[in-house]
Amino acid sequence: MFSLLQLFLVSISIDQETLLNFFGLDNPNSSLNSNFNEIFVSNEISSNTLKLIFQGLLERYQYGLGLVDIENILLFITFVRFLILASRYNIKTSFYISCISLFAGFLWYTHLKDLIGWYGDMISYNRLTSRYLDDMLTETYIEDTKNQKILYLEFINQNPLNFLKSSLVYASERNGYRIDPFSMIISTLPESIKSQFINSYYSLYSNVLPNIWKFGGEQLQEITPLLLYVFIVRINKKYCPYLIRWHWTYLIVSSLFEGEIIRIMYRLYTYDSMILIPSERFDESTFLQPIFMLIITTHYFLVCLGLLHAACGQYFYIPFLTENTEIHIGKRPQNSIYSGGYTAWQDGGSKQVSILIKHNQSLKIPRLWWGWFGKQSSLKNLTQIKSQKRQKNRLKKSLFTRGKKLFVQFKQWILNR
Repeated sequence: MFSLLQLFLVSISIDQETLLNFFGLDNPNSSLNSNFNEIFVSNEISSNTLKLIFQGLLERYQYGLGLVDIENILLFITFVRFLILASRYNIKTSFYISCISLFAGFLWYTHLKDLIGWYGDMISYNRLTSRYLDDMLTETYIEDTKNQKILYLEFINQNPLNFLKSSLVYASERNGYRIDPFSMIISTLPESIKSQFINSYYSLYSNVLPNIWKFGGEQLQEITPLLLYVFIVRINKKYCPYLIRWHWTYLIVSSLFEGEIIRIMYRLYTYDSMILIPSERFDESTFLQPIFMLIITTHYFLVCLGLLHAACGQYFYIPFLTENTEIHIGKRPQNSIYSGGYTAWQDGGSKQVSILIKHNQSLKIPRLWWGWFGKQSSLKNLTQIKSQKRQKNRLKKSLFTRGKKLFVQFKQWILNR
């Protein structure tokens, strides 16, 4: 088997064109002959190859990542983790763990797609989100086109909700007459009494029932994600892996604060587009553009960072948000291989770092770094030792400064005497 693998590797001709084709980049050494057929000039791998790959990737992603790129990254990470875990455990266990992390990453991916609905045109202020915006607009256009086509399909091909609605409408009509119980009762009434109910009857079928259906559908669409969360994470938490429960709950908690930030941003954007620009106050409008870009870019990259953590089966610590998340779902089960990476902040260590400032006073700030993969040992070996060295150096400097001042004062006292 090993000999066959060596023979397979030797039989592959890896040159510059192979690497460029692997990354999907254009070959600068290609040309066209008289028959307009593309001819490649084979070159060996060199430093120029790495330069071409770097320039090609930089040119491709100079406007950020698109939805397809993010999906490919998510699937690639899942595939690599599957291979690594399969060699460590077995294929079945690796498949389960990979599916858990893939589902957690998918939760962040759907949250990332919601940003376009929240920020709207404000996303276009940053070049790194241009491709993301274009892909979202294209996807929205495709969905709208599909919805328009559904209007011309028979009700049997519609989604279950529209199918139920159409079934009730079609089943209650025969040859232009309504045969539902309420209509049949109205038709049996005498003309003198029927004239009193006819306006209410048409108002019921033309306005009341359609509005009730529309309102109920909108409310159901809004609360469906929350109902799924309650059913999967809260009610059936015994069968839901901790990694999914942690990331899903974190998204629910963080969305409460994201909504307030987005509302503030939307008000600033409305003030900019409705007040500042029409009144030609361009200096103030220019001042708001970096604010839009900074907040939206930070939000975008934080969501992407959460997606990478979820895809890799890891956790992260954000003060207040992580703590509130773990209040709802508890601590990570350390004896389960399906629970993902480490969570050192759950081990009872201090969640604040003291920094020594002037006059032997210390300033406490939230601790953000908990070591690689959330291991406490890395934190003790790196962060705490460095902070202790800094505190000692500051203490030495302060003692040296005080000693120098005392020496100068003592010298002046002697000379004056």
